[in-house]
Order: sequence, then C-alpha cells, then structure tokens
Amino acid sequence: MHIPNDFLDPKVSGSMMGAAAVVLAYALAKVRAAVTAIVPQEALAAAGKGVGNLLNGSRRALTRLGERKLYLMGMAASLIFAAQMFNFPINNGTSGHLLGGVLASVLLGPFAGTLVIAAVLAIQSLFFGDGGIMALGANIINMAFFGAFIGYYIYYIIKKYLPEWASIGLAAWASVVLAAFACSLEIGYSGTIGFSAIIPSMFKVHAIIGIVEALITVTMIKVFRSMTAENGEETE
Repeated sequence: MHIPNDFLDPKVSGSMMGAAAVVLAYALAKVRAAVTAIVPQEALAAAGKGVGNLLNGSRRALTRLGERKLYLMGMAASLIFAAQMFNFPINNGTSGHLLGGVLASVLLGPFAGTLVIAAVLAIQSLFFGDGGIMALGANIINMAFFGAFIGYYIYYIIKKYLPEWASIGLAAWASVVLAAFACSLEIGYSGTIGFSAIIPSMFKVHAIIGIVEALITVTMIKVFRSMTAENGEETE
C-alpha cells in the first residue's frame, strides 16, 4: 500500500501533495479548535501559557481536555506505529499489515485520527524508507484521508443500523479497499501499471487484508478503551 518513489508521475504526486496539504491543514485547524479555548490575556498571564494571538486581547490556550486528547493521540500513534511493524502473510509471498485508519478515527474522531495516521506515515517514510518521500502526499490521501477520515464516516453511518463491533469491522474493511482503489488509480494514471492489471490485483489482495484489518481493529479498540478506562481517560 505504501507507494515508493518513481511509481507516480510527477503531476500525480504533486497533485496528491497539494491535496494532502489541504486535508491536513483543515484537520489541524479542527483539532486545534477542539483542544484549545479562548482565554483572556489576564488569565493567561496567571496561568503562564497561551497559543497565538486572537481577538480583543485574548489567546487560545490548551485546555485540560485538550491535553488529554493530545496524550491519547500520542498513545494511538505509538500503538499503530508498533502494530504496523508486524506483517501477516496473504498468499504467493504477499503480506499485509495494519493500516489503522478506522482504529485511529473511532478512538479519536475523524480529524485527530487523520493527523495521527499522517504522522505515522511521515515518520515511516522519512526515517524507515517505508513509502517514498515524493509519494508521501498520495500515501497520506490513501491511508489517512480515505483510510481514517472517510473510514470514520462509513462507521458513523452504518453504526445506526448495526452493532458497534460490526460497524467498526465493516468500516475497517471498507477503508482498506478504498485506500487500495485510490492507490490503484494513482498508479494507473501515472502509467506505471495499466488499470486493467492494477485494480483487480490490488482488490484481490486488499479484500483479504481488509478482513484481517477488521479483526485487529475491533480487538485493538476494545483493548485501548479498556486501558484508558482503567487510567480514567476518555477516548471521545
């Protein structure tokens, strides 16, 4: 799923970089608004903290709930990063690993989940060579936007009709297939591999990977919620 360098046409990789920048900027703004509150400068002077100038002598300061949210984001990022290090065999020498998009977004919300997956992808690309730097924008769109953001809203819609565990599992499976389809389109448009070859090949493999993703996601969400409940933390 991690697209390496030289697999994408420069126009495709550049477009995906731009799209990823827009997605991340919007997600960051939403998370910033959620973890901070407008506080008068007098109160900030007493507390000794603030984030940026705002209006009428007020600033945004990190709230106690915001601190907890950032802590949970760090926990989730570490968990997903560690889980992605383990590959599981599929067939004919093919292997897969956890994407973690629905895992992150169900635990943290769609915007924080998107940022967590993007951060994991950036670290993997920059320090471990897992996914090309020039393809980072495409990988973020595939796994952070389609995997986490869109995956969350799939979960949000179907949980109205199904038990939560089934909604999480179906959303996790769909997120993998959607990410694989987006990846196939990018590679196909780049002319690296033809659409007729890349789309069915990616679907067959990732439809199986999606089943494992669903099982791992349901299990890890249950474990994560148990851990945070024991520590008195909230995941919403």
